[in-house]
Amino acid sequence: MKYKALYRETRPEVFSEILGQDSIVKILKHQVATGTVSHAYLFTGTRGTGKTTTARILAKAVNCEAPDVEGRPCGKCDTCRAIADGTFVDVIEIDAASNNGVDNIRELRESVNYPPAVGKVKVYIIDEVHMLSTGAFNALLKTLEEPPENVIFILATTNPEKLPQTVLSRCMRLDFKRVPQSILARHMKDICADRGVEIADDALRLLASNADGSVRDSLSILEQCLSSGEHELTRDIVLDFLGAVSEEFYLKLTEYVMSGDVSNAFVLIDKALSEGKDVKQIMKDWMGHLRNLLISKYVDDPEDLLNLSSENIQLLKQQAAGLSLEQINRGIITLAKAINDARYSTQARILLEVAAVSIASGMEYGEVPEVPAKEIKQAPVPKAKEAPKKKEEPEPAEPPEGSEKLADIWQDVCREAAQERPVLNSLSRYVPSGQKGDEIKLIVDISMMKDIIERNAAYINSLLERFGAKGHLVCVLSEDGGSPEEQSQDEKDEELRKTQMAASELLGIDVEIQQ
Repeated sequence: MKYKALYRETRPEVFSEILGQDSIVKILKHQVATGTVSHAYLFTGTRGTGKTTTARILAKAVNCEAPDVEGRPCGKCDTCRAIADGTFVDVIEIDAASNNGVDNIRELRESVNYPPAVGKVKVYIIDEVHMLSTGAFNALLKTLEEPPENVIFILATTNPEKLPQTVLSRCMRLDFKRVPQSILARHMKDICADRGVEIADDALRLLASNADGSVRDSLSILEQCLSSGEHELTRDIVLDFLGAVSEEFYLKLTEYVMSGDVSNAFVLIDKALSEGKDVKQIMKDWMGHLRNLLISKYVDDPEDLLNLSSENIQLLKQQAAGLSLEQINRGIITLAKAINDARYSTQARILLEVAAVSIASGMEYGEVPEVPAKEIKQAPVPKAKEAPKKKEEPEPAEPPEGSEKLADIWQDVCREAAQERPVLNSLSRYVPSGQKGDEIKLIVDISMMKDIIERNAAYINSLLERFGAKGHLVCVLSEDGGSPEEQSQDEKDEELRKTQMAASELLGIDVEIQQ
């Protein structure tokens, strides 16, 4: 017999087996019993909450051969078994992600006119319906509003906001909520018992927490643990399979970061990753730890809200007492942004480290530190006995030809460079002073910035060429303070201080430059 994934093997076959959607089950059972089933439904909700499964059970209910209306679907008659196996010709499942064109919907409209071949009602289940094109939606509207008497449409989506209002108004909408962790844990415990596997309560809570309200996700994670052949599953074993780390890790990591000890925080993260832990899981669980700190800070008895042992909850309370609301809030917001960026990045570790530095330093995640501008030196006031010579004010110079176009090109270059090479985030602080021949002159006020630009000169020049500039960049250091030989010691010290400050802010660590 072909192996079936756990979530398929344990898929509900009747209304009573659906988890965590009691209000929806009550509505559908009443409609089936009273013969008031709607002609069109819209099932919405996050992944793994039972939308497609419920649609199939409703299709069974309206076609079931059981004589007792209250017991439909029975799940045992030939029709129920055929629908469960996907071989019932009058239940048509359509994946809108791959059948989203106008032609696909026209074929559907033509088939709607034919009566059911073997069943009582023809049921169309359109999954991921938000993927349909605008033309396909328009082609579906009339049929959706007035289908034949023996036809039911069930639309399922995780993104109802993407559906046109004209479609929403033609359907009975049922919102599937996330399944509570207690229900998921009880369901997984029953499955383990059926397979002769003992699982600890704290391991169940950990699995349910990581499922995030999705039955399918909970069973996929559980299946991974069961595949090891272990007859007893503990929290530590589940942590290994999840690629996660213990609560003690997050207590220590938070302690280091909130106290500004970035060095030890990096060492701790490196140790966890070298042991094979998943960096994205660490980011997610760390944000969960900060949320637990927030709850522990304001709730006297948080045991019912946190899936942790009483010992760990006491440790949370102790850590939360030493942190301000602003620190916890900044940490959660920073990690939320980093987790979102990590979804599209192959360098999630760097994002985690940047998030740790941002929290420790108080900077906004992704913020480019601003380097203070140089002070403008004022000319000395002439002595009273010396009448100052009056100079004619020069007329303002005309902007170089093509400077406006160069400024626009430079904006595009800075935007592209900031996205592709974060070290060039500060490039937009400077604007080319003009172009002479094929040289585009850029004046900067910090020697470190000049070094960064020169190291990336080939890349910047390629961007200039891509966006239509004719010439190459020449970076020079501003001469406000004169050459190094002409500068006073105070001016040199001030230049060194500003360079150290810029380096520290860019790198997120204290930098000391030796003269």
